[in-house]
Amino acid sequence: MAIKGPLSGIRVLDLTHAYAGPMATLHLADMGAEVLKIEPPVGELSRMDFFPGGGLTLACAGRNKKGLCLDLWTDSGRQAFYDLVKVSDVVVDNYRGAETTGHMGIDYDTLKRLNPRIICASLSGYGATGPYSNHPSYDAMAMAISGMTSLTAGYPVGKPLMPNPGTGDCIGGLMTAVGIVAALHEREKTGVGRKVQVSILDSCLALLQREFQHYFFFGESPPGQGSVFLSIPPAGFYRCPDGFIAIGPCWPQICQVLDKGEMADDPRFADLEGRIAHRNELEDLLDECFQEAEVAQWLERLTAAGIDCLRVNTYTQAVEDPQVVHNGTVISIPHPVHGSLKAMTCPIKIADAIEGEHSPPPALGEHTDEVLRKVLGYSDEQIDQLRREQEANVEEMQRHVRKQF
Repeated sequence: MAIKGPLSGIRVLDLTHAYAGPMATLHLADMGAEVLKIEPPVGELSRMDFFPGGGLTLACAGRNKKGLCLDLWTDSGRQAFYDLVKVSDVVVDNYRGAETTGHMGIDYDTLKRLNPRIICASLSGYGATGPYSNHPSYDAMAMAISGMTSLTAGYPVGKPLMPNPGTGDCIGGLMTAVGIVAALHEREKTGVGRKVQVSILDSCLALLQREFQHYFFFGESPPGQGSVFLSIPPAGFYRCPDGFIAIGPCWPQICQVLDKGEMADDPRFADLEGRIAHRNELEDLLDECFQEAEVAQWLERLTAAGIDCLRVNTYTQAVEDPQVVHNGTVISIPHPVHGSLKAMTCPIKIADAIEGEHSPPPALGEHTDEVLRKVLGYSDEQIDQLRREQEANVEEMQRHVRKQF
C-alpha cells in the first residue's frame, strides 16, 4: 500500500534534479502526496553517481515517487506534461533563475492558463532574478556567501571548514515544501494557485537569524564558532581519549566534577563576560581535563552531577543510538537491486495520520506508461509516438539538459 497521509489526493509534478529539489518533493511524498518524478530520457543529475540502482541522492530522496520519462523539448513530451498539469496540483522545479522556466514553457504564467489552481514552486540557488540568478548552483556556494561558513572557522580565526555538504540544499528543500503547503492551504480558500519562490541563499540566511542579530546589535561579525558555544562557554565539545563529548551549560558545577575547584575562583572565569573573553584558554584547560577518562565514564559522572551531556556520535554510533532506535528514524525499504535500502524517515510525526509502506526510488521512466494510460488515458499509439520523438531527439535533448546544470 502506498503512503497515505495529510497530503493524500495531492498530485505533484516533480521536475527537480540534484539534491535540493528532490528533498522538497520527498517531504511531500512522505506526507502522502502522489509525486510524479519527471526526468529526461537520459535521467537527471542525481542518477549520474556511480552507485548501483541510481545515485546516492536518488536512494535517499527518491522514495515514494513514481518515475516518468518526458522530453520537454519535443512536442509530444511537452504536450504530455501540459496534459498532466491540467490534472495536477503542484509543479516543482529547481532550474536556474526565472528565464529557464520561461524558455522551456513551464513557467507559472503559462501553466496557470492550463490550470488556474496549479501551484508552481521554484527553488533556485540564489534567487529567481538578480546578479547571481543564472550562476550554477551548489549549496556550498550559497552557504559561503550567506556568511554561514565564516562560523565554522577555528576560534578565534582560521580557515573556514566545509559544513556538512547538503545542509543548504536540505534547508532549501524544506522551505520549499513549507511554501507549497502554505499555498495549498490558501488555495482551499481562494480556489486559485500561486507561484512560490525559494532560494538556497535566503534559506541559509534564515538559519542565521540569531547570529545576524548579534551583528545588527553590535555591528561586528560573530567570531568563528570553534568547538564551544560563543555565548555560554564552557558548553561545547571536548576531546576524550576514545572520542568527543558534548556538554551543556554547566558553570561552576563542571569544576567540581573535574576536581578543579580552583577554576571557579580564577578571575578570568569568574563571570560570563570573563569566560567569553577567555573562551580559548578555558577550552584548552577543559580539553586537558577530559583526557583523564573515556567518554562513558564522563557521561556517568556528569549526569550524576545534573549536567546535560551526550556523546558526539560517529555515523555508526548515531544509527545505533538508543534514542534514534526508539524513534524508528532508520527505515528499510525493499529495493530491486539492493534487496533492502536503509534511509532516514520523515521527521514529521502526525499521530494516526500517516500509514502505508514506503516504495523504493523508481527506475528511470519506470511508471511512464502506467501514468500516461491511467491518469491521462493515452492510447498505445500516443505512447509510441511520444517514445519515438524522444528517441529521435536524444542528442538535442542532452544538449539542453546539460545547459540546466
